[in-house]
Amino acid sequence: MTISPMDWMLSPEVMRENDLPAGLKNNQHRKDPIIMFAQGQHQPIGFGISLTPTGKAMLIAYAAVYVLELLAEHWMGIPLYQWLALSPPGSGYFQFWQLVTHPLVHDPSAPIGFLIDCLVFYFFAGTIELSLGTAGFLRLYLMAAVGAAIGGLAFSVLFGVGIPYAGMMPSLLGLIVVFGLLQPETTVLLMFVLPVKAKYISYGTVVVTALTFLARTNPHGAYHLGGIGLAWLTFRSPSQWLDMNWWRWKYFEYKQKQHRAKFTVIKGKKNDDDDRPTIH
Repeated sequence: MTISPMDWMLSPEVMRENDLPAGLKNNQHRKDPIIMFAQGQHQPIGFGISLTPTGKAMLIAYAAVYVLELLAEHWMGIPLYQWLALSPPGSGYFQFWQLVTHPLVHDPSAPIGFLIDCLVFYFFAGTIELSLGTAGFLRLYLMAAVGAAIGGLAFSVLFGVGIPYAGMMPSLLGLIVVFGLLQPETTVLLMFVLPVKAKYISYGTVVVTALTFLARTNPHGAYHLGGIGLAWLTFRSPSQWLDMNWWRWKYFEYKQKQHRAKFTVIKGKKNDDDDRPTIH
């Protein structure tokens, strides 16, 4: 079955309102397509899921910051993008707060690119949040931004690249890759025309990003690959790796093993069954 990004991914059977039996057509509280699962679940998956309050708040925040950028850069002459984008150390523009602000700002000279980013966010954010939960979605999204900063700064330091890094693109690429891992057999219309399974879009995203980086046609390739890599690692790694209590327990176990290693076990005589090992 082929869907466009504005449709629902329905499995195993799609039933729109006009196809419903007469007894179900009066269900007025739901105007969207109804999803029928073999297990009797009624949970939407795939594209077309409305943004959650979290997703809406994030898009509104992105839009507000971008409008502020446009006003500051083009009307007031304030270099806001330069202040907030992540500049490499040694460039003369690096500030520690940029480690936090770089995912929030976008190139003020490329409004079309910003709108495309928002469209991609709209298509994927709802699905990922539904699958991972709000906390899991935010953790994945933020870890992709952290990975992007690590990748971009490391590349700049190693190869002397002085371009600034900014934007939500690394997090978006991470969402696309994770979407393909969550629903590999989902078929979507690439560019609204070509039917492609989600797993191939996931693989293709990584391959294209890597090739354009190696060909030096994408100066932000390290920034993007860092986001993809840490997003994938966050998704694949056990959840306890991000739980501080788990790490504290592992440290406690390690210290206990160290203490036990200080003891020496002296075995008793072999011919005396009643003798037990003596611990000193």
